[in-house]
Amino acid sequence: MPKSNNETTSETMSGSDFADDRHSPVTENYLLSLYKLWEDSDFPTVTQLTDNLKQLPLTEGLGTSVPSVAGMVRRMEKQGLVDVGSDKRIRLTTSGVKGGEDIARRHRLAEWLVVSLLGMDLHQAYVEAHQLEHGMSHDFEIKLTECLGYPQKSPFGRPIPGTGEPYSPPGALDLGRAVTDSEYVVERIPEEDVDLLKFLDEWKIIPGCKLSVLEAAPYRGVLTIKTELGEVSLGYNVAEQILVLQQ
Repeated sequence: MPKSNNETTSETMSGSDFADDRHSPVTENYLLSLYKLWEDSDFPTVTQLTDNLKQLPLTEGLGTSVPSVAGMVRRMEKQGLVDVGSDKRIRLTTSGVKGGEDIARRHRLAEWLVVSLLGMDLHQAYVEAHQLEHGMSHDFEIKLTECLGYPQKSPFGRPIPGTGEPYSPPGALDLGRAVTDSEYVVERIPEEDVDLLKFLDEWKIIPGCKLSVLEAAPYRGVLTIKTELGEVSLGYNVAEQILVLQQ
């Protein structure tokens, strides 16, 4: 489990401590993917990272064959951004985590820009943010943060690095482990699957919304919940990607 973002204090948000040098957009995409996995305490192999990178928008133009990803990982290793252990798993170095925080912060602010300032639908935020994140200057980032009211989490519930927001609130659990006859508030949802996002948004299974579990049937692989819009069933493979907090 990663440390709290409170190591990156408000000074980070002031702009004075931002690094002047930026990595290439391709490297930033790798850092963002690895950083999100690091947040989940997941250290992928090259094959697993390849599968993860395939979730990025096609507009990013990444080569996602195992050989191309392996080659990029070797370059990042030479740059001191990652280490590949004897177990073949890829781990961010201190420099890699710093780079991951930088691009994750810009990406999550860009998601708010799309949703809050431009008024676009939630399912559009992830793809559009990838178009905006790489060209965001430090000054723009600072001004955007001010205009957004200094958000601590992304629209999908992931913490924005530099705000001090913990990765996982105390007591949070995935929806697949929720019990019946209890009320929960949604803390985090997956952001990469556009069709899934449309479904979650349609049923108000989004951060800040309340729900309750009506029936848990793991033997059937189905969880029935109630939101403000009514009853709906979710597969456990989806429920386990949704973080909730009991009320």
